[in-house]
Amino acid sequence: MYQAGIVLIAALAVVSLLPSPASVLWVVRALTLSLAPPLALLASALAVVALVDGNLVFAVIAAVTTGAQVCVAGAQWGQGLALGSRPSLFSAFFDLAGFLRARAPETHELVTRDGVPLPLGVWYPADRTTTGPAVVLVHGGGWTGGNWRQLRAYANWLADNGYRAVCISYRLTPPARWDVAPFDVVDAMRWVAARAGELGVDPDRIALFGSSAGGHLALLAASLDEHPLPRAVVSVYGPADLLSLYETLRRRRVSPVDREVSPLVDFLGGTPRDVAHRWEWSSPVAHLGSAPARVCVVTGANDQWVPLETITPYMVAPELPTLVSLKHADHCFDLVWGSIPAQTARFVVLEFLRQAFEDR
Repeated sequence: MYQAGIVLIAALAVVSLLPSPASVLWVVRALTLSLAPPLALLASALAVVALVDGNLVFAVIAAVTTGAQVCVAGAQWGQGLALGSRPSLFSAFFDLAGFLRARAPETHELVTRDGVPLPLGVWYPADRTTTGPAVVLVHGGGWTGGNWRQLRAYANWLADNGYRAVCISYRLTPPARWDVAPFDVVDAMRWVAARAGELGVDPDRIALFGSSAGGHLALLAASLDEHPLPRAVVSVYGPADLLSLYETLRRRRVSPVDREVSPLVDFLGGTPRDVAHRWEWSSPVAHLGSAPARVCVVTGANDQWVPLETITPYMVAPELPTLVSLKHADHCFDLVWGSIPAQTARFVVLEFLRQAFEDR
């Protein structure tokens, strides 16, 4: 039986090292990179079992796999330390699903500028007696899926660190939502600002936080000169240049039916050849002149779905310096809440928000 375990872990390690795995293997790749410490421990235990059993071939395979996983975890750990974080190995082994600890939110409904009702949830810090900053969270899902509860682990964590956290909704494709989804985010910001007294929010200290497609919408909404303007914006593996993303995914295509770019095409209602102006307007990189002054982008260095080169053009302005590329991390590296990259990302975000809200 141990032989099957060794083969499985070795196969996972190989998949995690592939530069562009097939779409169906992406989750396996992301989870393997995030679970490097426990996989290293399991592989080392299986190496000992194989050695005791006298099976040198499987012992060597398990030992090499252990070494590979240790190298991945070591690089992740070293980067965390270099950034000032102190990743917990206990969390890396055992804290797998942060959403399971999330408290129940206070639920509300906002009505958009064109009369569409959208649900949202509010998480409060333990001390609700004082006015404090708020973070509006925008979920991901490729503009086609997900809901406001998707980021409840982040909302709960932010509330534990003293913030009001508001998880919002926006309209999903189909049909194309390029012209309404960003304004749904703006309307959510307005909803929070209008109820600042009721929520205990300082209306001058509201930040946007987005994940994946939500990161894109957060960056775009913050650049539209619509009030209220966010004090700061955090994008976690969110695309910034949609045309570059389209071309990069097409060039790296591993499926025969353009599965990689279909969410983009659905969101924008056509290809760049069909509706070029939509692609340009919907890319945050096209709005650098009105981009917020405080932006933090955290992404995986091995992100398959939003490659780093499609984000870096957004960070060319000198006033947008905060870009953290996490080593050996793929898209959705925070699926494993306690992974070393996820811990490092949360540390970076918390420090960024602290400084952004303290600046005057």
